[in-house]
Amino acid sequence: MKLIMVGPVPPPIGGISVHIQRLSDVLRKHDMECVIYNESNLTDEQRNIMAIGSYKRFVLQIPFIRGDLFHFHTIDQRLRMILGFYKLLGKKIMLTVHGESLSQQLEHANRLTRKLLVTSLKRVDYIVCVNEATTRMLLELGFRPDRVGTIPAYIHPTEHEGEQLRIPAEVHRFMDTGDFVISANGFVRLYQDHDLYGIDLLIELMKKLTDCHTPVRLLFALLGEADQSPEERKYYEALQRRITDYGLMERFRFYEVKDTEFYPILKKSQLFIRPTSMDGYGVSVAEALHYQIPAVASHICKRPDGTILFKSRDLEELIRIVHQVIEDYDNFKQSVSEAMPKDYASDLIAIYNRISGPKPIERKVITRANR
Repeated sequence: MKLIMVGPVPPPIGGISVHIQRLSDVLRKHDMECVIYNESNLTDEQRNIMAIGSYKRFVLQIPFIRGDLFHFHTIDQRLRMILGFYKLLGKKIMLTVHGESLSQQLEHANRLTRKLLVTSLKRVDYIVCVNEATTRMLLELGFRPDRVGTIPAYIHPTEHEGEQLRIPAEVHRFMDTGDFVISANGFVRLYQDHDLYGIDLLIELMKKLTDCHTPVRLLFALLGEADQSPEERKYYEALQRRITDYGLMERFRFYEVKDTEFYPILKKSQLFIRPTSMDGYGVSVAEALHYQIPAVASHICKRPDGTILFKSRDLEELIRIVHQVIEDYDNFKQSVSEAMPKDYASDLIAIYNRISGPKPIERKVITRANR
């Protein structure tokens, strides 16, 4: 089978790009041919990664690209609206819906755009949703149950030699102090007038722990700093001022990620926190559990088994739970050692094989002379 994937690969580092990179690593281990058309517009012929260049030109090229199955990871609404057209041309099409991208597109679309988008996506062979909410939404819109399913985006990290060395030395020094180290990650995002990734909660948590003379530090791996909107930039600066006003400069640090993976930071942490107010699963939560690091996360969606849950935006409950973890760390560490987050690559491969169908049996031609 020849698989064509369309989406971003690092750099830059992001949830979708890391997912595609890890999935392609698994496919290579299974000797499956995979060509990636890279939305990040970098080419690596040795790894079968091709830059897509202009979107307008690329959508015209797709009918002429040979492959047994096309797996799109794009969040671009225009491309999603024409996926059904490629089905009419005989292509086998699969789409992964990452995050809340599709629900937001349908919510904000006008009537015509919404109809075109839904009609297009109903034609594709299979839609993978990384969270149950999106799956339920599509089923309510009349999508066929055998063409929609939930598969979280988590795939075990593929560790690369030297990845830890790419993280700045000052970040390692911040974590190597002997204090209890908490890590978190995400973007500066505002959602319905509050902090989507809960950075404000983490700052308040650190103030409370510091006031209680708890020897703890928190590193927040910040993604997308260079792409912040003016509103997000203003809010980020306000967060930094709050850290200064609370006297937490030595206790709370932002690491503005520059194309480095998160797992080396997790491996040096005692606790991971995911205080998001909207989420799909929390790949980083599963990654923390994979490295046997206790993980605390908001109870807003299905989380990996073994996650310690707290009510979303409930600061007092978050403070109480983190205090418990710190005070009884050995027991929490022991309990998380039994957690085994599932790697979902095999689920995707099973769908690939089902959609692409069995290979035709090659029949040997017997010449008249050999009869």
